Amino acid sequence: MNKRTRIATIAGLILLLVSVGSVSAVIVGQNPENKANRIVEIAENAATEVGEFIDIVIADPSASEIILTAQFTGNVTLYSEGVENVTNSNTALGIEDYEGAIANATEALSIFREVYKSIRIMLYDSDVKIGPVIDVDALEEAIERSLDKVEELKALISLDAPIYSKLGEAEALLTEAKDDFLPDNTEDAKSSLRDANILISEVCNYLKEVAQELNPQRIQDYCESAYQYRERFRDRFRNGRDDGFDVNGFLQTQGYQNEDDFMTRFREMIENAKGTEDIEDLEEIGELIREMGNNFEEGMDRHRARHGQDGIGSSYGLPGGSSGFGQMGFGSGQ
Repeated sequence: MNKRTRIATIAGLILLLVSVGSVSAVIVGQNPENKANRIVEIAENAATEVGEFIDIVIADPSASEIILTAQFTGNVTLYSEGVENVTNSNTALGIEDYEGAIANATEALSIFREVYKSIRIMLYDSDVKIGPVIDVDALEEAIERSLDKVEELKALISLDAPIYSKLGEAEALLTEAKDDFLPDNTEDAKSSLRDANILISEVCNYLKEVAQELNPQRIQDYCESAYQYRERFRDRFRNGRDDGFDVNGFLQTQGYQNEDDFMTRFREMIENAKGTEDIEDLEEIGELIREMGNNFEEGMDRHRARHGQDGIGSSYGLPGGSSGFGQMGFGSGQ
C-alpha cells in the first residue's frame, strides 16, 4: 500500500470514528484496558499518517502559497495540539487511567479529522493536486523554505522576546534535517521539518496576537517616526551628491528608478501601514530603513575610499544604529 492510499485509508477511518460520536462505539465488548489501548493505538497511527500528509503538502512546490497562509499554519498548530493529546493519552495509560486515555485519544482523533478535512478543502479550493511521494529534492526545498521563513521572522521579533528562542529551536531542527539526515534518513528529516514548522506556526500566531494589541496611537507614532527617517534619507542623499556620489545610480541597484521613485514608494508604504492590523506591514518599513541605511553607508564608504577620502562616519548613520528602528518594542514588552 503506497503512502497516498494509506493516507486515504486512515482519513476514512478517522471520519468514521468521529462521525459515530465516540470512538469506543466501534470497540464494544472489550474491557476498559483493552479498549483504551486500542483507541490510543488508533490515535497514534492517525497522528503519523496525518503528519505525513502535512509533510507532503509542505514539500510540494505547487502548494507553496497555501502553506504560507494563516489558515494552514493554524492547522499545523492544531495538529500539534492533537499530538499533545496523544502524548497525554499514553501518560494516562501508564497510570491506568483508562477513561482519561480514551478521552484524550478521542479528542486527538477529532482534531486530526478536522485538520485533514480543512487542508483537503484548501487544496481543492486552490486546485492543487498533491502527489503521493516526497523525494529528497522536494524535501530539501521544503526545509530551505522553512529556513527562509525563520530568517524573515527573526527580523520581526526583538532578541529579548521569550518567543525568539523558538526560532532558534526551529532553525536547529531544520539544520539537523538538512545536514544530518538528508539524503539517507528522510523519515527523521520529515519529523524534524514537521516539528520545526510547528514552532514556526507558534511564532506566527504570537505575532498576530502582538499586532492585535497594537493600539492606533502606537501605530501612528511608528508611522510618524518613519516619515522622520524618510526626511533623513533625503538629507543623506543630498550630502552624498555634494560629495560626488551617484545617488540615483546607487538607488537603481536597490530597485528604484531614482530618488523621487524611492521617496514616493517609501511614502506609499507608510500611508498603507496606517490603520494596519498586520505587524508585518510595520516591520516592512523598519526592514527598508535598516537595509537602505546600511547599503547607502557601504556605497558611500566605497566611493570615499576610491577618492581617497575619510570614511563617512556617524554623520550618515541612522540614529540609534541600524537596528534601532525596526525593533520598536515588538515582542519585547516595551
